[in-house]
Amino acid sequence: MSNPVPGQRLLARFGWRPPSGVSVLEDNISINTLHGIVQIMALNMVQPFIGIFAVRIGATNYQIALLSSAPAVVALLAMIPGARLVDRHERKKRITMGFLMAHRACFLGLACVPFFMPDLRAAMLVGIVALMNLPGAIGNVAWQSFISGIVPQQLRPTAFAQRSRLMNLVGTLVVLLAGRLLDLITFPIGYQVAFVAAFGLALGEMSVLNRIDEDGALALLAQADADEPQTPGGKVSSLATLARTWRSVVAHRPYVRYTAASVVFYFAWQTAWPLFTLYQVNVLGANNLWISILSLANTGGSLVGYTFWARHATRHGNLRTLFTASAGIFVVPVVYAFSTSLYTVAAFNLITGAIFSGVNLSLFNALLDTTPQRHRTSYIAYYNTLINMSAIVAPMFGVALLNQFGFKWAFLAAGSLRIMGSLGFWVIDRLGDRDGS
Repeated sequence: MSNPVPGQRLLARFGWRPPSGVSVLEDNISINTLHGIVQIMALNMVQPFIGIFAVRIGATNYQIALLSSAPAVVALLAMIPGARLVDRHERKKRITMGFLMAHRACFLGLACVPFFMPDLRAAMLVGIVALMNLPGAIGNVAWQSFISGIVPQQLRPTAFAQRSRLMNLVGTLVVLLAGRLLDLITFPIGYQVAFVAAFGLALGEMSVLNRIDEDGALALLAQADADEPQTPGGKVSSLATLARTWRSVVAHRPYVRYTAASVVFYFAWQTAWPLFTLYQVNVLGANNLWISILSLANTGGSLVGYTFWARHATRHGNLRTLFTASAGIFVVPVVYAFSTSLYTVAAFNLITGAIFSGVNLSLFNALLDTTPQRHRTSYIAYYNTLINMSAIVAPMFGVALLNQFGFKWAFLAAGSLRIMGSLGFWVIDRLGDRDGS
């Protein structure tokens, strides 16, 4: 099989006729790349501006933290039952699209927030952001399981690096345009226009995702699936199925280790998230355009970083790449602790973009490396459920640090936690070498 050429296949999606003999694998990788581009266009009309929108409608510090914690609570309740539902479907594309579309439809609900009484708007925003994560969390797990059957393990670093590079480039251009328009259009009409436009782009996203040839991909994996140990047949109760799947999960040592390290890492990573938004807006005076500029600087670094980290992952593996990249993220809250200017933060974002590209690329690929093909959706759901338990607590812990010690020491504490989170990946990498796994 020839190596995939995502850029060439991508152009075919815009009307170029694909060369004869294009394989299912190459074509699916191209469509997946295009899906990522349209997806980030839709999401970046909403997600980067939720925090500043919340501040402008009068949200408190703890309501800002709830924008991260409340969706995690919903995901915690929904993910495992949702994953079991998805796992019942051999073909996962249609159910994945259904959950993702339900999530995107909530953008229209966000557009309605300004119609409520002023004292209710912040609470309504938190509620909608939380509830939209019900289909969003299940859809994300379904997509991860679905795409793991589309892109083979050996091609993931290159294929997802290409996808991420283009997503970041296009997504940042969207953020820049949207941020400027939000500052020019009267509040809150600009936000309402952006949220409705995001829903329109989401319709295009679903159209692109639907073009992936799932049947062809399943045919390529048929032999590998035949070699997998089969679960005994027979009709069993849902509780028995859940118990059997759980026993299988906890017996898979590389997966358990990776999940434990990831929970620590995510807690350390997410502690500072609400602090960044509050510091940028309330202390440094960022408007929507500045949020866009910070995103642009981050993307500038990531465009270089993805190429480097994809090669590093191919040579050294995803787990070792994850430790190497995550080792540097402690500097982000440290820089914020001593920054008094948005220009300083923007300049430093060039470096952090290069660092974070390795983390973003390796987190997902390392998870897929530690999960078996059979019942992969359930494995991913258990993983994400535990991650969401961390996400419930971490932002609230960050705000508690802020209220107790102020921005400087809260940022420094978050940086120290990130060092500990990174070391967890080093430990499990060493353990894997020792065990030969």
